[in-house]
Amino acid sequence: EGAIKEVSELLDKLVKAVKTAEGASSGTAAIGEVVADADAAKVADKASVKGIAKGIKEIVEAAGGSEKLKAVAAAKGENNKGAGKLFGKAGAAAHGDSEAASKAAGAVSAVSGEQILSAIVKAADAADQEGKKPGDATNPIAAAIGDKDGGAEFGQDEMKKDDQIAAAIALRGMAKDGKFAVKKDEKGKA
Repeated sequence: EGAIKEVSELLDKLVKAVKTAEGASSGTAAIGEVVADADAAKVADKASVKGIAKGIKEIVEAAGGSEKLKAVAAAKGENNKGAGKLFGKAGAAAHGDSEAASKAAGAVSAVSGEQILSAIVKAADAADQEGKKPGDATNPIAAAIGDKDGGAEFGQDEMKKDDQIAAAIALRGMAKDGKFAVKKDEKGKA
């Protein structure tokens, strides 16, 4: 328990460090920005997403939390796969809407920090680390990087679970160019 708490506190420190670094390296773009204009949403920076996941994994290992995270139960809930709609184009052709935003919030609030950490650490070891559309992504790293034409429900069984969705949201939110796309008239609701 104590080690997991330490890992969570370390993650908080890492998040702050990443936000500082990203703010310095990506110009004026806000972290985890929600955008509605058609040209704004694009894939998240691949090296940034992979680097963040790798860094989190290394911190967990350094803190001796790897074995404890293996015992963390994976999430079972699959009600929030609609959050994938935020991982695509913005503007008139966007699929992201206030319902997708509420699904994203639902996924994050349904799981613990340990479950999100566990999902990120497992994804850092996974082979599939190329950006994929939400319907094709099989782990949070592939989903967080995304595909320029993405924006659909998460389709693969591995990515329908709340912990995987929350991990993808966390990684995209921290990554360089990691934006969430919504329809033009829904930005205020998201």
